[in-house]
Amino acid sequence: MKKGTKTQESETKYKNFDFNVLKESISPDNVFAMSEIIAFMETRYLIRYAGTRMQQLNTDLFKDIKNREDVNRSLSDGYDLVQECALFLCECYGQHLYDVIGYTKKEKKITVEIACIKKMTKLISRKMRDGCRNISLEALTPTNQPTIEIKEEIEQDYTRCDKIVESLNLSDNMRLALECRMAGLSYPEIGRILERAQATIYEYFVKMRKRYTAIYE
Repeated sequence: MKKGTKTQESETKYKNFDFNVLKESISPDNVFAMSEIIAFMETRYLIRYAGTRMQQLNTDLFKDIKNREDVNRSLSDGYDLVQECALFLCECYGQHLYDVIGYTKKEKKITVEIACIKKMTKLISRKMRDGCRNISLEALTPTNQPTIEIKEEIEQDYTRCDKIVESLNLSDNMRLALECRMAGLSYPEIGRILERAQATIYEYFVKMRKRYTAIYE
């Protein structure tokens, strides 16, 4: 596809959104409109880091938004991101997306919008992680189709993994970094998503290894 065609396609998609709503105070009347825009823009931004899986999530989400008036439509997994945003924004009625609601340890401002995106990013990471676990039944052949025993063993392994992660008492950023890593993202990609330096991401994993060693070795 030519560059000009991509630009035209993007402009056509953006016509489906009223970006002026992002300047309004959050209310029951506009919370879903805000959430759809935030979810669409964030997944579109993450395509450059997460590749085809994120591109498919963004495409499915756009179809959901475009056909929002169709009562018979079946929502994709992408619309879960909109609902996650909306649940958070419902706690912020009367505020604006640019209102500051906190600060990081380095005194960087955390706005309502940034906090909302962080909530959604955690869900994105879990979806990508689950996508790595799943096996397409259509892709299986009689010679490589797993038995029930193998499936149960895999489920038990992941349950144990989740218990280990809980025992490490990780911060939100460390947990998100770990989920991204398990989803196949590199240190630079994780740094871009968390808006942290690559060295900081490396330090997260050094601390996690030390905690794991102290508990399990």
